[in-house]
Amino acid sequence: MVKKRQNRRFVWCLVMIAVLAAMTAACASRDGGGKTVAGNDETRQSAGQTESEQQGGVTKAPLHITIAYNFDGKEFPQPGNEIEKRIEQYTNTELDIQGLPSTVYNEKLPVMVASGDIPKVVSANKTPYILDAILDDVFWEIGPYLKDYPRLSELNEIIYKNISVDGKIYGLPRVRPIARGTYIYRKDWLNNLGLQEPKTIDEFYNVLRAFTYDDPDKNGQQDTYGMTVRDMPIEVRDMAIFYGAPNNWGIVDGKFVKDVLFDEYMEGLKFMKKLYDEGLINKDFLAVDRPKWEGEFEFGKAGIIHNTSNTVTIFGARVKNQKSDSEVDFFSRLTGPKGERIRAEAGSNGFLAFPKASVKTEEELKQILAFFEKMNDEEMATLFHWGVEGVHFKAENGKAVRIDQGKYDDEVAYPYRWTLGIVPPERHAIPGDLTPLEQKIEEVMAENEQLAVHDPTLTLISETYNKIGEQLNTIINDAIAKFVMGEIDEEGWKKEIERWRQEGGDQVAKEYEEQYANINN
Repeated sequence: MVKKRQNRRFVWCLVMIAVLAAMTAACASRDGGGKTVAGNDETRQSAGQTESEQQGGVTKAPLHITIAYNFDGKEFPQPGNEIEKRIEQYTNTELDIQGLPSTVYNEKLPVMVASGDIPKVVSANKTPYILDAILDDVFWEIGPYLKDYPRLSELNEIIYKNISVDGKIYGLPRVRPIARGTYIYRKDWLNNLGLQEPKTIDEFYNVLRAFTYDDPDKNGQQDTYGMTVRDMPIEVRDMAIFYGAPNNWGIVDGKFVKDVLFDEYMEGLKFMKKLYDEGLINKDFLAVDRPKWEGEFEFGKAGIIHNTSNTVTIFGARVKNQKSDSEVDFFSRLTGPKGERIRAEAGSNGFLAFPKASVKTEEELKQILAFFEKMNDEEMATLFHWGVEGVHFKAENGKAVRIDQGKYDDEVAYPYRWTLGIVPPERHAIPGDLTPLEQKIEEVMAENEQLAVHDPTLTLISETYNKIGEQLNTIINDAIAKFVMGEIDEEGWKKEIERWRQEGGDQVAKEYEEQYANINN
């Protein structure tokens, strides 16, 4: 059981973080004065009504909710846009939304938490300072209330378990497939080269090399390369899992062993170094920002981008906008020495939490939960999944058919579906005609769940990791970058990993072991 920190230490730490963040965050954030959801009569909590409800002849006032979350689309829509208007009108709800780029949001959130001047709904992850905040009673525990919300309760309990802290639920998961990693590639390039979709690690390497040196776009110039890379630690981890390494941590004879200590991890690390040395990936992976990383694929410089399943059709639309006869496809798994494997994630992109400083009463909390419950009415689910009829989709034979994928992505998917959606909207939206690519996504994600390698620490809390996890991660991440770029060799790598162990890694392992044993005995 994790011990609760003293409020004084917690506040002091957060104030220090706030000061540093305020000094470095020179970005001006926009406050989106939008409106969002609420809606079905299934739940009688008052989060606005689907129809005007009269009480003593007076229409109930709209529920006002402030929301802040990390948004990684191109540009957050202006307040009062058509999507927000429809959500607001349906739900009798007013929303003020701050959709901020992740880098800005991650700096701003500690400031908001420390000051108490915080929206009623914020997106969060189980980072050390959020865990401290949870343990210091900053956020509402919502687990006991979920039984009153049928749609929110229908989610896979593993997803709720993975976001829990000490077995308690402090937010609504922003649900994603359990194992959603995908390698999105230029299928037209593959066809030009007479190659097939790679199934093994060796075939993957051969495709990357061909995309770099064999003129895959047939323009007579050597101006392309294999894969655009931004997050090298994730690239290495996923490749190491293909080679047979555990996901973050492995359990060997009851002992927790970090993935970096396995030989299979080193194989994945060496593979990524080989790609770097041979120019098959971008040399600027440490400094490349998101727009350039994505743009390298979108504008036909790189042939592969490693992303998530929900971005496959997004990139397909973007690439086609640049070159009308282009085509994308994807794969998720590669066969290695231990067969087909893929990294499992938490099943969510963090969670939406409700600070007690701004959500002051149980009644208000229930209203906000009802707001998210009503997101799953057919009308709202259809809006989230398909957009506006005549703008983003058309109806043919009672089914939705996508009109403009890019417009839907920019106006609906990134700002609303993937940020505020809890239950996958396709479950309750009107049916649609799926393209072959969309059908493949559904099939592969289902297959991935059966082959996923899970991280055994997702439901555990290490006191030491909570305190110094970022420092420990930095040691490993820096060592990964240095090894890939040739600044250290295997001996240098081992020294860095030994430093990680001495400075807290071994203690983290011990704490995971103790908590795991207590839970399973």
